[in-house]
Amino acid sequence: MERRHRTAGGPPRVALYCFPFAGGSAAYYHAWAGEFRSDVELVPVQLPGRGTLMSEKPVPSMAVAADLAAAAIARSPVPAALFGHSMGAVLAFETARRLERRGHPVQHLFVSGRPCPTEVRPPSPVSGLPRERFVDMLRDYGAAPEEVLGHDELLDVLLPMIRSDFHLIENYRYEPETGSPPPLTCPVSAWCGDRDPEVPPELMARWGLETSGSFALEVLSGGHFFLTEHRTRIVSAVHELLRGVGR
Repeated sequence: MERRHRTAGGPPRVALYCFPFAGGSAAYYHAWAGEFRSDVELVPVQLPGRGTLMSEKPVPSMAVAADLAAAAIARSPVPAALFGHSMGAVLAFETARRLERRGHPVQHLFVSGRPCPTEVRPPSPVSGLPRERFVDMLRDYGAAPEEVLGHDELLDVLLPMIRSDFHLIENYRYEPETGSPPPLTCPVSAWCGDRDPEVPPELMARWGLETSGSFALEVLSGGHFFLTEHRTRIVSAVHELLRGVGR
C-alpha cells in the first residue's frame, strides 16, 4: 500500500483503495486526494516493482497480487471500498473476492475501463515483444505520454515493470465460484469510455452478473483513459455512493 491520504478531521468512515492500470502506479491517484472529503481515506495501492517499491520483485500473478492486497486491507478496522481501472479493475475484483471469503465486507467495488472478467479472452501476448514494437504498442494504446516513450533512459527503468503488468493480464484466468453463485455480494459500479474499442458497454454491463448486490453502469465520452478527463465526475459519484458507509 501507498501512504494514506486524508484531509484534517476525525477518524475516517471508509477507506477507498485505488488499484493502478497496467504500467501505472499509486502516484496516479495522488492527484485525487484533494477531491475527497475528510471522512474518506484515499489509499493508492502500490504493487511491488514500482514507485516506492521499485526495489522489490514484481508479483508473478494476479492471484498473488490479490492475496497480498487482501491481507493488507483485512488488517485495517476501517470499512473498505475498492476502485480499479483497466488491469486495476480485475485486481480490485479479485481482492474483493478474497476479502468477502474471509468474512471482511467490501462496502463497494468500483470498476473502470475493463470488461467483466468472464467475458475477456486471453489477449495476444505482447509482454515479450521486442523493445521497439512494445513501445509502439504502448503508444497506440495511449498507455504513456510521448515524453516518457521517447526517453530511452526512463524507459530502461519503466519497461520491465510495464512488461510485468502485461504478463499479469495475459496469464489471468477467471475462476468461477463453487456452485456458480455470483462471486460478490457488494454493490458494483462501473464506467467505460464510449470510444474505447477494447471495452464496449455491453461487456462492461456484464459486471452486474458478478454480484448479488446492486449494479450500475455509466458510459462517458472518451477513450481508454476517459477517467482522467472525467475525474471530478467520477470522484463525485464515488462520494455519493459511499455516503452512508460507517454512519
